[in-house]
Amino acid sequence: QDNADLRLTDLSNKLGLASNERIKNLNKKTKEVDEVKNILQNQQVEPNEINDYLNSEYSSPLLNKQKAAQILLRPSVNLKSMIKEVASLNETLSGFENEILEQTEIQIKYDTYIEKERELVVKMSQLENLVIPDAFNYEKLTSLSNEAKQKLKKIQPKTLGQASRISGVNPSDVQILMLYMGR
Repeated sequence: QDNADLRLTDLSNKLGLASNERIKNLNKKTKEVDEVKNILQNQQVEPNEINDYLNSEYSSPLLNKQKAAQILLRPSVNLKSMIKEVASLNETLSGFENEILEQTEIQIKYDTYIEKERELVVKMSQLENLVIPDAFNYEKLTSLSNEAKQKLKKIQPKTLGQASRISGVNPSDVQILMLYMGR
């Protein structure tokens, strides 16, 4: 068994794959980041605990208690400073390394952007399946830009996905086409 593990590790290293130790460390870090995110998404912060800090960051004060993760979404707020200022957070998160706290902050702050991008990818992939009828009359769509009309007439895309990739056809033009086609 030990020889097999040694050979597997040796093969992983030759192929440029992560070692078992590295994978173990990654799994540990992922687990800890999830744990901190869970704490921040569930722990309420009282206005009197954080308003001095928010004022020092030129951020509007809290009127009611709010989840720590929600406060962290504010542009000028960072997790390390929040932990220093809020005793309850300091108590709960003091055992976590800086790297874990930094990764957690990044994930919380960018989760909404990432989710919006995922939704956009899904929408764009749906456009690939929406067929534009042959001999579609783009001239009758007065809302389309003149450049979009010219390009669409010339290229005659088969789907809305193809139309969306034509230079000079804006996302708003594709939406107008989608609306007109009843989608």
